[in-house]
Amino acid sequence: MINYGDTKEFKMQENTIEWLIEKHVILSKVHIWDADSLADHILEVNALVNQSDLPLVHTLWDFQDLESYPTNLNAIRKAVQPLFTNEQCGWVITVMQNPMVAFLAQAGSSMYGVRYRTFKAMDDALEFLQGQDTTLPRLL
Repeated sequence: MINYGDTKEFKMQENTIEWLIEKHVILSKVHIWDADSLADHILEVNALVNQSDLPLVHTLWDFQDLESYPTNLNAIRKAVQPLFTNEQCGWVITVMQNPMVAFLAQAGSSMYGVRYRTFKAMDDALEFLQGQDTTLPRLL
């Protein structure tokens, strides 16, 4: 008989979207991102952008714990269009270590000419954003 030790229940982490700075910076933590959920997730982020009365709303995407992602560039392009063509779309900043996801994010953002940067650490991303938008409160 095999002894499996303590049985632990594993639960997939949910993707989350929240205001990091109310009406100014959105934080999206993404763990699972399949082709079906990509467009819905972007629409939710875009809806938050539209709630702000500020001229630019920045989005910070935390992909550090990403487990799956779409690779079809056409599907990605179509999904990001509502956000990336929104006049209020400020900096789009991703935090990740996966070079393939970084390539896909860069390709998707370059199609629309959005302000885009990727970083390997959240502190670096926040420091960059702080330097780009001096109206933000202290982030670090």
